[in-house]
Amino acid sequence: MPIALEFFVHYAYAIIFVWVLVEQIGVPIPSIPVLLTAGTLTATHRIHHSQVLLVAVAACMISDTIWFYLGRRYGHSVLRLLCRLSLEASTCVSKTENYFSRRGDATLLFSKFVPGLSTVAPPIAGQVGTPYGRFFVWDLAGSVIWAEAFILAGRFFGDLAKRSEP
Repeated sequence: MPIALEFFVHYAYAIIFVWVLVEQIGVPIPSIPVLLTAGTLTATHRIHHSQVLLVAVAACMISDTIWFYLGRRYGHSVLRLLCRLSLEASTCVSKTENYFSRRGDATLLFSKFVPGLSTVAPPIAGQVGTPYGRFFVWDLAGSVIWAEAFILAGRFFGDLAKRSEP
């Protein structure tokens, strides 16, 4: 087994946790390839699906809770800061607030699939006064759907690769 793959398998859960946490905090490093890789490795039973899902969702919930409370405490200034760092700074605040005002808490179900919205949805939820319990349930559901989609996609490709082996 190549050394990089061996390293990933050995430290898979820590790598997944840190990678997803850093991405969800707002650093532009995509965690989708890491989740796809982890899903592929679950097909070979080198790592466990449930543990991959657990660490990915835990990382999402930690970062989203931090952003939620920052949004609750500092409100609009947190959104302006996040939008200043984005590529579309001029329309970012109005676009993201419109998403949330039209769809409400359900925005948290799909926000992780929309680049940029995944970082600003939790502080918006905090800013508009969403109770933490309701935020937690919607965000947890969205995080599970997001992580599971890519883990299962990786698993699908891992199963295909296993079938094509001689």
